[in-house]
Amino acid sequence: MSKKFNLTLIVILISLSNSFGQNDFRNGYIITNDNDTIQGQADYRSNSKNYESCIFKSEEGEREYFSSQIKGFGYINDKFFSSQIIEGSFVEVLVDGDISLYRSRDKYHIKKDTSLYDLESIVEEVEIDGKIGTRETSRWRGILNYLTGDCLKNSTSSIASLKLDEKSLTRFILKYNSCKGSEFTEFKASKPWTQFDFGATLGLSRSEITTISSGSFAYLDNTYNSIDPSVGVLIAISSPRIAEKIAFQGELHFLKSSYSSLVELEGSSTQYHDTFIDLTTLSIPLSLKYSFPEKKYGLYLQGGINYDYHLRSDTRLLSEQVNGNVVNTFPESSAFEVNDNQIGYWGGIGILKSYQKFKGSLAIRYFQMSTLNKTNGFTANNNRISLNLILYKK
Repeated sequence: MSKKFNLTLIVILISLSNSFGQNDFRNGYIITNDNDTIQGQADYRSNSKNYESCIFKSEEGEREYFSSQIKGFGYINDKFFSSQIIEGSFVEVLVDGDISLYRSRDKYHIKKDTSLYDLESIVEEVEIDGKIGTRETSRWRGILNYLTGDCLKNSTSSIASLKLDEKSLTRFILKYNSCKGSEFTEFKASKPWTQFDFGATLGLSRSEITTISSGSFAYLDNTYNSIDPSVGVLIAISSPRIAEKIAFQGELHFLKSSYSSLVELEGSSTQYHDTFIDLTTLSIPLSLKYSFPEKKYGLYLQGGINYDYHLRSDTRLLSEQVNGNVVNTFPESSAFEVNDNQIGYWGGIGILKSYQKFKGSLAIRYFQMSTLNKTNGFTANNNRISLNLILYKK
């Protein structure tokens, strides 16, 4: 099942990625060089592309604009890019106020009055005790301290704990503008820094155990299959302001699986071996989830690691030997010992649709786990494919 499924999944991923990976036009606007605002739809692209140009659709059709052609563009209740800060490029405007904060391709910038300052961490060589080393300068902290000291008193300690990232700088600049009592705009204020999505899932899994055995373990079949329901809960954690398409998802599933097989061995006598394997498992999949632009439906891919803890594991072997008209029945015994813990990898693809009070998703997943058996002398590997219905609370 593993090779066939992997090949099928690759074909599905390529075809669906091509279908969903189109332009993501959202309600937006451009500001012309004559200060006219034109409403329309702007392609929601990565910042690296938006620093270069804007693809905009209006009543006049679709057109690509560069920084020399417009003063800026933005998305309703979301990002705004200006061409008036750095010549020849768009920059993202994070905060516009008495002190404004911008983000360009490789650094942050702040502007007060008419002066623009770069905020960047520079690594420089230093000589200590005759040895050459490197250190990271923090001149950007000094710039912040100098520009905000007229309102934020004793801000040295708070600046010392700042990180050179969007979240820390945005909060600090907002604090200063609030202190000044001046009007300011935070363009992505409607988007949370951290978002938690909770959900519940019902699933149906087809699992398979494959064995490589010989000699004293010849009573084991080559493959065992089981189809079983599962229930679970999950939480997805994302940062819409930083990367709205990427989320970390943790899940907890409960499932019970039962396998059985009859092996017949021919020789001087005929042997019949019935094996039964029963597993009660808590499964903990952890994954990174990437979502494509959501239109009528949203497509997402995810993959990561999975941990299985077997709350209960039971294997039984029932054997009979037939020699002519004589039948010998052997006492029931354990077929093999099962590892309490397994770890493996998994990947999946899903389709999402939003409703008024919840979001519904249908996902198909494949799990490949580490060795199942604890007993030496043979190898038992298990994998499973599952279909999951997931409901997220809005």
